[in-house]
Amino acid sequence: MKTLISAALAPAALALSLLGSAGAASAAPYYYHGPMHGPVIHRDVVRYVPARHVWVRGERFVPRYERFVVVDDWRGFRLPRPAFGAHWVRVGGDFLLIGNRNGMVLDVAGRY
Repeated sequence: MKTLISAALAPAALALSLLGSAGAASAAPYYYHGPMHGPVIHRDVVRYVPARHVWVRGERFVPRYERFVVVDDWRGFRLPRPAFGAHWVRVGGDFLLIGNRNGMVLDVAGRY
């Protein structure tokens, strides 16, 4: 009886093992050869970027228009000592010497 059951199950087990190995062997690697769904349209994002402001002596420094940092370590940036009643300000990459009373630009140091 054992031989009859094993003889009946052997072809089924063989068929299952062949199906499993045939599926793995037939799986070919997939290579992408270009767009499959038609052309792709790239939309460019246009942003308004204002031109870099060029600071000039005698111009009034208005802090609400641009971000700025007051420079306390003027020696570390190799700037001259500010005169009495003035302080250094960094706007972007420019260093400006600003008068304390009227906010006028007294001197402009180049880009850092």
